[in-house]
Amino acid sequence: MNINKEQIDDLNIVLSVQIGKDDYGDKVNEVLRDFRRKANMPGFRPGKVPEGLIRKMYGKAVLIDEINKLLPEAINNYIKEQEFKLLGDPLPKANSDDLDWEIGNDFTFDFEMGLAPDIEVNLSKNDHLTKYQIVVEQDLITKNIENYASRFGQFVDVDAIVDFTEKLTVDIVQLSQDGQPMPDSLSVEESAILLSLIKDEERKKSFENIKAGDEIIFNLWETFPNKWEVASILKMKSDELGDISECLFKFTVTNIQKYVNAEVNQDLFDKILGEGKVKSFEEFETHIRENIESEFMESGMAKFNNDAREYLIEKINPPLPENFLRKWLLKSNTELDEEVLEKEFPMFLKNTKWEVMVNIIAKQHELKVEEWEIVNNAKIYTQRHLARYGAYNFTDEDMTNYAMNYLKEEKNAQEMASQVIGNKVFKIIFDAVEVNVQEISIDDFNKMVYSSENEEAVETGETGEAVETGEAEEAVEVEEKIEETEKIVEETEEAEEAVAEEVNEETNVKLII
Repeated sequence: MNINKEQIDDLNIVLSVQIGKDDYGDKVNEVLRDFRRKANMPGFRPGKVPEGLIRKMYGKAVLIDEINKLLPEAINNYIKEQEFKLLGDPLPKANSDDLDWEIGNDFTFDFEMGLAPDIEVNLSKNDHLTKYQIVVEQDLITKNIENYASRFGQFVDVDAIVDFTEKLTVDIVQLSQDGQPMPDSLSVEESAILLSLIKDEERKKSFENIKAGDEIIFNLWETFPNKWEVASILKMKSDELGDISECLFKFTVTNIQKYVNAEVNQDLFDKILGEGKVKSFEEFETHIRENIESEFMESGMAKFNNDAREYLIEKINPPLPENFLRKWLLKSNTELDEEVLEKEFPMFLKNTKWEVMVNIIAKQHELKVEEWEIVNNAKIYTQRHLARYGAYNFTDEDMTNYAMNYLKEEKNAQEMASQVIGNKVFKIIFDAVEVNVQEISIDDFNKMVYSSENEEAVETGETGEAVETGEAEEAVEVEEKIEETEKIVEETEEAEEAVAEEVNEETNVKLII
């Protein structure tokens, strides 16, 4: 077997792999002899089928199979010997169907390969970057405490409507146009209605002075114009909801409740942090401050890392084998078409340039990833996502178990390893360049991070209606959140599922080294 390299340019090569009879012949003959021994064909005794017939029937398939085993091994060994740093995978230049697959023939296979550029990433104090330090203000601590009190609050029974934030428990029956229940009419027992979802002030007045046992008739669709709200009240799925725009419903109020925030006391502290972790409001407030400071520090570093990434991509701007990468992307992603590729290719190139530089910096500084670092990173990652569900009270053993379960998925383990290397690279960059620390308020930081092109999508949604719907959905979720806090195990399982489903949105190219 011979392998020849044709250097097209610094970033592109073609490998020609020549495979002759001496490379595959013995193995093909061995497989065919084994086929003959096991063959059981009409007209022939077992093991006595003519060799020529066996070759005619199975020779081509066996030949292709053996060459398919030889090729990858030969190419991978050659890549390792030559220490090529590839972008993407080798691409065959010709279709194998065009070859004359006959035992005894010689075969030549040509493969295009794209190379990572051979560059240096040099950093010094002449490179200036800003690290933003977000100031923790007292009103933010107060808001966090209020959010906890709201999250761990509960509904309590009240006698009447006071401010239209109440929840009604009602029995529902559909009426005909003359106000009478219809045969087989739609009916629902013990449904929940949150009055805060009613945006029309005139329609809200229909609920003034309502008490348990009262009846009220109205058009459900006109009162709650969002389809998901109507479906929820009727205990149906949105796609099951027919046309009820002209229908009247009678609502019999069985109970009125108002949501009351939890008192900020030792009981709340224990629910959030675990029993006895803090023993006074001052200690709890300090804990909240430290959590916010930690989150702000992470946000500030995330901003620094992103700015460093953008700065180095622009400064170094490593060249890439773009034509090869286009072909590789199209061939390796069957669902990708030219139109989508043109749209996504600039971002793909940007990500690839960054990964090239990460690998170069990692090699320059001999960075390695230890197993304990991957596990520790997975613990931090998992804990952060559990915290979004208000779940904090976990032992180190709990977090280790969650992390190990998360790492069972190979893609998750690879992602954690990639993050560990990335964090080490950013630490090297931070230490190497001149860093200007600048204090900033959280509002100004958010305005800076959510640039004009992303602000509408991130902060307000695509339309005003989307924002309104989000507020309504949040109101509906209040009772669900209370149930979650009562069952921390269920809450944790939901959080774990959310962690397992999250994936990296950015496209990354694999470097074969």
